[in-house]
Amino acid sequence: MPVKKLTQYSFSRLDLYERCPWAYKKVILEGVPRVSNEAMVTGKMLHVLIADYLLRLINQKQQTDWQWAEGAAPKDASPDVLQIWQRFYNSFVLPPALEVYGVEHQLAFDRNWQPCEFSAPEAYFRMVVDFHFLQGDLAVVLDWKSNRVVPETVEKDLQLRTYGWGLKQVAHPDAQEILLRLHFLRYSKEREVLLEPQDLEGVPEILADKIKIIEEDQDYDPTPGSFCGLCGIPAHCPAMAQALMPIEVLAPATRDQAEKAASLLLTLQKMEKELAARLKEWVREHGVIHVGDMVYGPIRTISYGLDPQLVTSTLLEAGLSREQVWPLLSMTKTNLEKGLRKLKRQDLLKLTLTSASANDSEKIDFRKINS
Repeated sequence: MPVKKLTQYSFSRLDLYERCPWAYKKVILEGVPRVSNEAMVTGKMLHVLIADYLLRLINQKQQTDWQWAEGAAPKDASPDVLQIWQRFYNSFVLPPALEVYGVEHQLAFDRNWQPCEFSAPEAYFRMVVDFHFLQGDLAVVLDWKSNRVVPETVEKDLQLRTYGWGLKQVAHPDAQEILLRLHFLRYSKEREVLLEPQDLEGVPEILADKIKIIEEDQDYDPTPGSFCGLCGIPAHCPAMAQALMPIEVLAPATRDQAEKAASLLLTLQKMEKELAARLKEWVREHGVIHVGDMVYGPIRTISYGLDPQLVTSTLLEAGLSREQVWPLLSMTKTNLEKGLRKLKRQDLLKLTLTSASANDSEKIDFRKINS
C-alpha cells in the first residue's frame, strides 16, 4: 500500500528524513508518537517560559522583571529546568525600544515560496523563529538552545540560512544583514553567525531539491547510525527485527550477515544509553531497584582535584626523587590541548607534541562518517 505523501514540510522534518527515512515514515507519515525524553521536555518547557517572559517585557515596556520570572516556573518543573530558567532571567536584558520584533514567530510559504498564513491550506514549508528584532539595518535572531555542549564555532548551515531567508522575506525585507545568535541557556553563552545577502541565495531551491528526494522515495529504508536511540520509536525499528537472527548475530559468515549484526550492535548501544538515562531518573525519584542479588542505585564516589605542583612538592619533601614522582603525574594530549586553548596559546600544541613520543594504536568501534 503506497504511503501517503505530505503537503507540508519544515526543516525539522527534512532533518528527520536525512537522519533516518524509516523514522520519518513512521513519525511524520504514519503518525506514530515519539517517546519523549528529558532533553525534549526540558527544551519545550524552557521555550514556553522564555516566550511568555519576552512578551510580558515587551508589553510592559520593561527590560527585566525578576520578580515575575521567579514565580513563573511551573511547580512541577524539574530542578534542571528551574536552574536553567533562573540563570536565564538573571542575566537576560531585553533590548530597548523594540518596534519590529517577533516571539515564537510562525512563518509559512506556499509551493512558489511566497509568504502565506501559517495555518493556510496552501502552506507548504513552515518554520518557527524563537525571537527576532530589528536594530537599524541589522536583523537579529536569537535561537534558544538547551544543549549540554557548546560548540567552539557555528557554521552557516542550511537550517540557519533557512531561518535567515524566511525572516528576510516576511519580517525584515530591508535588512542588509542578519545576525543569528545561538543562546546556550545552560551556560549563558552565545555563538554568532552573520548572514550576508549571498548566504541567502538559492535557499528555496536547495529545500525544494531535498523535498523532491523525500517525495520520490518509495522504500524509506532505515539507516542505523548516531541517531539510533534518539528517534523515539526504537520498538518499530526494522533494523532491530531483521538483525535478530541468532546464528547470524553470533557467527556472521557473509558481509550481509555482518552488516545485520553491526546494525543490531549499534542499535543496542544507543538504546542502552537511552534506557540507562531514563532508569536513573526513576531511581532518583523512587529509590533503588533490586534485581536478584543485585541492587541498581546510587554509588558514592569521591574524586579529588589534585594540583600537580602541590603533589610534586609534597612527594619530594617526603623523600621521593623526581624520577619517582614524574611517572605519577598523568598528562594527556586532551588536557594539554584544553589548557592551551584556555590560555589562547593553541600555537604551542604542535611545538609541545614534537618533543613527545607518539604511540599509534587502533581499535574497532563505531564512528560518524564526515559528510
